[in-house]
Amino acid sequence: MQELVSVIITTHNREDLLERAIRSVIAQDYLAIELIVIDDFSNEKTSMLIDSLRDECEQRFIRFVYQRNAINSGSNFSRNCGYALSQGKFVTGLDDDDYFLPERISLLVSRYNDKYAFVCDTLTRLDKDREHAKNIDTYRVIGLQDILCENVVGNQVLTTREKLMSVGCFSLEIKQQQDRDVWIKLIANFGPGLKYPFSTQMVDAEHSDNRITKQIKKYTSYRKLYFKFRDLMSEETKSNNLFQLMSFRGMSAVKMNRLLMGKKKDLKLRMKLFRRALKAIF
Repeated sequence: MQELVSVIITTHNREDLLERAIRSVIAQDYLAIELIVIDDFSNEKTSMLIDSLRDECEQRFIRFVYQRNAINSGSNFSRNCGYALSQGKFVTGLDDDDYFLPERISLLVSRYNDKYAFVCDTLTRLDKDREHAKNIDTYRVIGLQDILCENVVGNQVLTTREKLMSVGCFSLEIKQQQDRDVWIKLIANFGPGLKYPFSTQMVDAEHSDNRITKQIKKYTSYRKLYFKFRDLMSEETKSNNLFQLMSFRGMSAVKMNRLLMGKKKDLKLRMKLFRRALKAIF
């Protein structure tokens, strides 16, 4: 008997893309799926789309839930609502402008290992040509310092509902890099994650909606994560994060390299130089 998998889709005024996302879940070759759609106060076109798909969804899924927020509350609030409503042993998310290949859930569930925080694969961006390893049983172990340096996971994983709820799901104060924030919490509490080289998640960077992150917003989100998790970081990881922060604030690579070109090149001195530069920036 298959374990129930809850798929959470959050959406806001993207009814055309939302239909593609929903149909990609309908097309999964894994049968025991619960689909939860959280509508973050979209216009009436979204509810009309759901009405047109409701019968098909209720026939296909073990459980189908559509819930509309009373006000526009943001993606993290909406995701947390979806996970709170979920009943599956396993949970995973899907952005409304992306979609799954039919074998995604079955491949990830079959490779889930409770000794690890989660399992994921390598996403494909539709505006780029990417090649993926053909041996789908070769995996990478994602450790704490890996994810503290940068988001090497992507924007979706498959884990258990119990694990995700125990770390508090998505932090409302983290507006960007919120996925990485959750992966850090999961790995810190439950051990490394597993990442496979096959690709079953298509990330749509081709449509007309603006996906470009402004530099100041990126800086703010990285800064929040740095100060939130710096006690967990090795000295090398702190150095990488501080380098990123300075680059986001517009410090040139030449200037940053000058900070590291003194006569003494030991790691402690480099840390002092980075922190001195950050104090000047802040």
